Amino acid sequence: MKFVLLLFNIQKNKNFGNLIRTANVFGVEEVCVVGRKGFSTHGNQNTKLDTQFRHFYKMHEAFDFYAKLNYEFIGVEIGESFRSINTHVFSRDSVFILGNETSGIQAEIIAQCDYCVYIPQFGSGASLNVNVACGIVLNAFVANKGQHNKIVDAKFVAP
Repeated sequence: MKFVLLLFNIQKNKNFGNLIRTANVFGVEEVCVVGRKGFSTHGNQNTKLDTQFRHFYKMHEAFDFYAKLNYEFIGVEIGESFRSINTHVFSRDSVFILGNETSGIQAEIIAQCDYCVYIPQFGSGASLNVNVACGIVLNAFVANKGQHNKIVDAKFVAP
């Protein structure tokens, strides 16, 4: 299965770089940025060079494009009616939508998703950093993928 990371209204430049690095590590098909075209990639540890990017100015353009490719749209958000990442099993190529660090994903975007997943939390914090949440969700997506990159001297080496 393939996946795309769709970033909408991410404000902090450092988060962009970290999200690119996280998506790359888990084998992203591409990172899609909706809205602003220019962004810093500080913190990506040169993974930007090996990561495909796509840009749309409007969210409906992204939905139209990936729907034609038969991707499933999954919002990563907190909500009582959403699915726990701890019990959900992914079965299709997926677009994971991550939203603003403060306000999350807008209701009209959630309404267009096939479903949303949340990460159960047990401490006093209200939410996770967007990059941390991304890593947890993408790890769940690739959990049954099989063979990972080779480990050499305490680092992963891509083929």
